[in-house]
Amino acid sequence: MKLAQRLTLKQLRSLVAVAETASFTQAARLLHLTQPAVSMQLKELETVVGQVLVDGRREIRLTAAGEALVRRAREALAALDLAEVELKSMRGVASGTLEVVAITTAEYFVPHLLAEFGRRHPDIKFRLTVENRERVHALLQDQRVDLAIMGQPPRGFALRRIPFAPHRLSFVARPDHPLAGRPHIPPAALAGERLLLRERGSGTRTNLERFLRVHGVQPLAADELGSNETLKQAVMAGMGVAFLSHHTFAMELESGRLLRLDVQDTPVIREWNVLVHAERPMTPALEALLDFLQADGAAMMRARTV
Repeated sequence: MKLAQRLTLKQLRSLVAVAETASFTQAARLLHLTQPAVSMQLKELETVVGQVLVDGRREIRLTAAGEALVRRAREALAALDLAEVELKSMRGVASGTLEVVAITTAEYFVPHLLAEFGRRHPDIKFRLTVENRERVHALLQDQRVDLAIMGQPPRGFALRRIPFAPHRLSFVARPDHPLAGRPHIPPAALAGERLLLRERGSGTRTNLERFLRVHGVQPLAADELGSNETLKQAVMAGMGVAFLSHHTFAMELESGRLLRLDVQDTPVIREWNVLVHAERPMTPALEALLDFLQADGAAMMRARTV
């Protein structure tokens, strides 16, 4: 009997979840199962395949056989997801659940957009996840989400790209910082500052490094702190100067806890993009969301810009 006739979708989903989380506990939470249930599914799958798929003696990792099966399992599960999308589309009804992923900086505005869209389309629901840029790229490439909201699109596969709002980034400091209030600060003045950075690979950090390179600036020192919230707290504590999206510090700016430095050639202006895999079928629900983001969502973003 062929392998496809002996294994189950539950077994494949358990294997993929363990591969993605490197944890039976996290995989169980992801699948809304108990940890023993996930372990049982993997044990049964290994019996069917006749090979060890997961090596958990020291840390959870896939064997070569596990890696091979996970690749094909993802393809099979993605194909079934696409079939569901196509069947929904045949009904012509703007309903169902949309999988949306946004990069971390976008978490400051995406919930507001989805909330307004949800009020207009109560039959459409969402599963929103916030991930770093590399994870967003992977989810898009594997077609595990309906759409992504981020800045620079990834390369290497076909995407439908819809620019829908400007994205401004600037340097911020405490109101009592020596550069605060100075007009037209030359970028060279940043050479004497301690800069606070996002993690390597983040879009914000990429834009900062490009700005410094273009202006030939080498900062006095740089600390990597890893998240927008941590960066803001560090700036308010007097640790240094940070380069952040305007979406992230609007409240602190209004309350007077942070101040935007008037550095020449800032704000740096990039674009927010909505991205859909080119091969993903368009459902009425997805079309409705794309139309909203291009029109009303873009207007909402302009109104929120600081």
